Amino acid sequence: MAAWSLASPLFASPDEPAHVTRAVALDRLGELVGRTVTNASNPVTDITTPKDYSYAVTVRYLNCFAFRPTTPASCTRPLTASTTLVPTTTYVGRYPPLYYAIVGLPTRLVVSPTGLYLMRFMSALLNAAFLALAVMTVVTWSESRLLLVGLLLAATPMTFFLGSVVNPSGLEITSAICLWCSGLVLALERPQAPPPGLVAVVTASAATLLLARGLSPLWVVLIVALLALLAGWQGVLGITRAHAVRWSSLVLVPCAAFALVWVVVAHALDALPIGTPVGAGETNAHLLANIFGQTGGWIQQMIGDFGWLDTPAPLLTYLLWYGALGVVVLVALSCSRSRHVAGLLLLIAAVLVVPVILQYAEARRHGIGWQGRYTMPLAVGVPLVAMALAERSEMLRWPRLRLATVLCVVIGVADLAAFAENLRRYTVGVAGPIDFLRGSWHPPLGAPTLTAGALAVTVLTLGFVRYLIAIGAPRASDSHRERGPV
Repeated sequence: MAAWSLASPLFASPDEPAHVTRAVALDRLGELVGRTVTNASNPVTDITTPKDYSYAVTVRYLNCFAFRPTTPASCTRPLTASTTLVPTTTYVGRYPPLYYAIVGLPTRLVVSPTGLYLMRFMSALLNAAFLALAVMTVVTWSESRLLLVGLLLAATPMTFFLGSVVNPSGLEITSAICLWCSGLVLALERPQAPPPGLVAVVTASAATLLLARGLSPLWVVLIVALLALLAGWQGVLGITRAHAVRWSSLVLVPCAAFALVWVVVAHALDALPIGTPVGAGETNAHLLANIFGQTGGWIQQMIGDFGWLDTPAPLLTYLLWYGALGVVVLVALSCSRSRHVAGLLLLIAAVLVVPVILQYAEARRHGIGWQGRYTMPLAVGVPLVAMALAERSEMLRWPRLRLATVLCVVIGVADLAAFAENLRRYTVGVAGPIDFLRGSWHPPLGAPTLTAGALAVTVLTLGFVRYLIAIGAPRASDSHRERGPV
């Protein structure tokens, strides 16, 4: 994530200027929401920030390359380190404050381009912590080591991109990955005697997800409902009877209450009408079909569409990710018991249908503006659930290590291809030469160093995952393991 933070120019991510000003105003000046702008739509608020963090300056900075994928980022002018306070506006001032309170901390010490990178690193550290918690959960409490491969599939290049910039969508996605991972271990393997540590991870990830964005409580409800279906009635009873689970309510209930009160009082779900307008004469049926027709684009965005959605990942990344995910889902559907198959199919249906319903409800007022990243907290559960169910059967008992090796190689190639394409877009432009290491835009540390670092970290990570799977030998017998299809 640190490499991704440096590989994209400042403000070269969805709404990053608005999120930066929100975080600076909250942490440096104590402005929780800001002042309502009476002549603008409800989400816009007036705040005060240092000049170089103001919305006008940041927009001028990125206007030369944003939405112009053939233009390298070398067209930008250097930012200064001005601490002069100026009024500005933000359309994310009503978002829940947790994320901004954390990533804005570096601005209390430094106001400069370095401070902007420190904000990105703070965001990357926060998101990496939840992915690390997910890995720790599998290694410590699960015997389904192939769940680590499901984790790699869930953490798409878009996850690393959003997690490396100033955007609460990254925290929403990584906390959801951790909740899915820990929740699956709890529901499928430890429902009768939940370890307190595992319950603590579930609680921390659920509480953070509740407070990440305005729509996040909906994803928590859907995730918990689907996990309950996978656990079954006896599993749910066992989980709810555990003392650690009851104690966790002391954290989750206040967090849920705060999240809901914030949505109502601060109007956190209000949005600017900047989506594609709906024609006045368009029928409801045609509108519904139009929205559903964009599902393919949203799925592509979940895998990787960087910058201001102006830099899609290379075709190779999409093909490899679709292939790996398809294999995992087909194996899970072919070898799982009927209740688990129903749960997986219901999850896939929810990923496809829920965004359509939510967008349809707001389309005539705000236009069609849904993005794939909004669905990712729910969608990341698909590879995790599929892999968890697949390993519970005997089908993968012997080829598990070979399958893990192949999938790790596929995921590694897809990840590196996406990273290189994102870096290439800013150094030479998408129409530039293949050799992007000596382009006109030079990221911090230089393109060759970042590329080498990304390669080294990817190889080490995938090798570590394969090692963990290799030493986690399959069980000879286990009352929790299903013996073939039921």
